[in-house]
Amino acid sequence: MTYVITEPCIGTKEGSCVEVCPAGCIHTTPDAPQNFIDPDVCIECEQCLLVCPVNAIFLDTDVPTEWQDYIEINASFFRANKVQVRVTPEVADHMVQLAVAYAGRAGAAVAVVVVDAAGAALASHAMPGSPAGALELASKKAYTALTYQLATHELRPGRTPPWARETVVDPARVLMAAGGLPLVEHRDILAAIGVAGAPTADVDLLCAQAGLAARPGAAVHA
Repeated sequence: MTYVITEPCIGTKEGSCVEVCPAGCIHTTPDAPQNFIDPDVCIECEQCLLVCPVNAIFLDTDVPTEWQDYIEINASFFRANKVQVRVTPEVADHMVQLAVAYAGRAGAAVAVVVVDAAGAALASHAMPGSPAGALELASKKAYTALTYQLATHELRPGRTPPWARETVVDPARVLMAAGGLPLVEHRDILAAIGVAGAPTADVDLLCAQAGLAARPGAAVHA
């Protein structure tokens, strides 16, 4: 569920709801007639409801009949105005380079794979001297982090997070071992990185963390 801002807000764009929103999901533009709540980000905390001076905010299941259109009006505002963030192959290459550079400094030879939000490989590299099969293991770690939306060292067989995309899990590609991390922006899983081949799992994880340091320059606007 999500909260919805309706007609009484038009012409006021009163800012108290923006100030109290802990999820940062209330936005507008200079030419828009009102504030809007992003249904993909709203956490149903009701803080906005409590402070709205014009009684414009309702839970989507409670929106009055005459204002039902505002459920779609709020959602469509964000479809039109939200910056779409994606990870390009160039960004993925940068992530791989940073992970490899860290491995080199640590005296390890690893394989690194970055997959996109659909699980397809964006970039990969196996350092000279990395163990046989390390590239496949790295790919599995990246896929696992992406699918379960968690760092792979936090996963345990048989303890699946309730939000995991079970309907699309390929068991043959799952590896719950340290070295896989998802790349998350604004609650969206954009990509994931997997590292394998280091002497210890801790080093695999540190290499993956180094790869994610590319993210300030990684998330480019589509």
